[in-house]
Amino acid sequence: MTARDTNRVGSDNSDPRSVEDAEIVTEHDTRNRRIVQHARENGGTTTRRDLVAKTGLTASELEEHLQTLADGGCVDLISDGEHELIALTFRGEHLAGGYR
Repeated sequence: MTARDTNRVGSDNSDPRSVEDAEIVTEHDTRNRRIVQHARENGGTTTRRDLVAKTGLTASELEEHLQTLADGGCVDLISDGEHELIALTFRGEHLAGGYR
């Protein structure tokens, strides 16, 4: 039997958010679902300009929701300075209804 090592140093890589927090972030917000569904309809990637036009959200509302989706692991925000691409992750595909 091995005793538990109580003198271990905590990991610097630990994420303070729990899995439950990440689930709550996106699951029930219809605006977030609209964003990921639009991206899914476009092959898993889209742009901010397209999302503003297709979702009916303002640029500031979209910014807030994209950040929430990125923090929740549903999208990756890929930028080269002038242009930004929004790419769905596996979790985003699931939220959009692509995987069960």
